[in-house]
Amino acid sequence: MAVRIFAFFLICWGCWGTPLLAGDWAHSTLEWRALGQGLGFAEIKVFRDEERVDTLAVVRVDPANNAFRVFHHAPQSITAWQKESGAPVVFNASYYCQDSQPCGLIFSDGKPLGPWRNAQMRGMFVAEPKGLSPDLPWATILDLIATPFNAKAFPWTQGVQSFPLLLDTKGRIRVHNSDKAAQRTVIATDRQGNILILNTSEAYFTLYDLAIFLKTSALEIDTALNLDGGTEAQLYIKTKDFERFSPSSWESRVGNLLAQQQFRLPTVVGVFPRQD
Repeated sequence: MAVRIFAFFLICWGCWGTPLLAGDWAHSTLEWRALGQGLGFAEIKVFRDEERVDTLAVVRVDPANNAFRVFHHAPQSITAWQKESGAPVVFNASYYCQDSQPCGLIFSDGKPLGPWRNAQMRGMFVAEPKGLSPDLPWATILDLIATPFNAKAFPWTQGVQSFPLLLDTKGRIRVHNSDKAAQRTVIATDRQGNILILNTSEAYFTLYDLAIFLKTSALEIDTALNLDGGTEAQLYIKTKDFERFSPSSWESRVGNLLAQQQFRLPTVVGVFPRQD
């Protein structure tokens, strides 16, 4: 009897396309579209209490085949950043102050920008180690509370500090519950060493709920760091055969000169295929 019940749930799972997760969360089946070597895209529908509440655009990056670069200058639209850089994938970085300067430390091609220390910063995405050290990953996320950090001896050429750290390597949720919901961009590592960039379609998730969802999802996330949110939470993909802007509902507004200013970004991260 138990076997038949289990089989029934497996059949329903396949029919519904919404794998059950812990608690009240569920999401559609992951179906990856190849964008290049070690580069994939998926869009997953998010359900809570069987109601669809959001959609996540997800880019999966294998750092062995793809490099990261941090860009910073006068604010411009993410589509302009993509055109300028030529990166197939561009996404927003962390928070910035009123003068468009980073609130936390960033490294762009080895050059430090922003404050050397901001106690609010809890994590740092780092990429492209200097030299050929076999001990350093091509890209990862540092826990700034658990990992000693010396900005003057920084061993990577690219880096972005941000907060909060949603999930640490021990699976702990590192953000308190609140009622504040917004569009979100998150950068994460998975258990295979890939880097995941996630962008929400709606202003549904609180940071705490997003941490719970990511922890229980099929994405096998190891560490997750929140980036800037609200109108700054943007992801743009443009390859020879594929183009996608997330959140998709903002695309026409980003291209509108009257509305463009609120969507402009002073700092972005680009993903590029590695050159042999």
